[in-house]
Amino acid sequence: TNFQENDESPPSNELVYGELSVEVLATILDAVGVQENDVFLDIGSGDGALVLGASLLYADTTNNGDDASDGGNAMKMCYGVDIVPGLVDRSISHHDNLHRILQDNESFLQRNQADIELLLGDIHQPDGQLQKILHETTIAVCFATTWSAAVGTSLQGRKLPKLSKALSHGLSSGCRVVIIDGKLDEKDDFLWR
Repeated sequence: TNFQENDESPPSNELVYGELSVEVLATILDAVGVQENDVFLDIGSGDGALVLGASLLYADTTNNGDDASDGGNAMKMCYGVDIVPGLVDRSISHHDNLHRILQDNESFLQRNQADIELLLGDIHQPDGQLQKILHETTIAVCFATTWSAAVGTSLQGRKLPKLSKALSHGLSSGCRVVIIDGKLDEKDDFLWR
């Protein structure tokens, strides 16, 4: 995809924007079972809301509200990758705003927020940095509306062979992958639960 190198946007007929709420993400992550030191990746992270939410959702609050102590965070790192430069710029702006708000309030959440990195990248043709991120990811989430817009409306018609192949080559064994509004290919060794 040369449009990325030329600061162009992908053809508009290839993109359909969909968004999940942080509440829905929390339900998904609870169902998947977040574990200590998990590394989260939002594929097609858009404006970064889910990455920012994931970075705060699992701050350890077992200190009974004592803001003087740090409880840590089950999420070690939260990444977001998107192919649209303007969305990555917006996600970085949102991250900066959240950081400023949390820092101004010297909050427990600021001290216990997971580290965040938001980047421009193509999941189908990952560069070295994105390959490293894919390898260390333990939970990947993708709202696949973008990739499934041109096919049928049923889940059976929303198979994502190109994404499936990219993830099967990049993610480590044992990574938990949640695809919403699409289906990865079982031939790439993805198990359905």
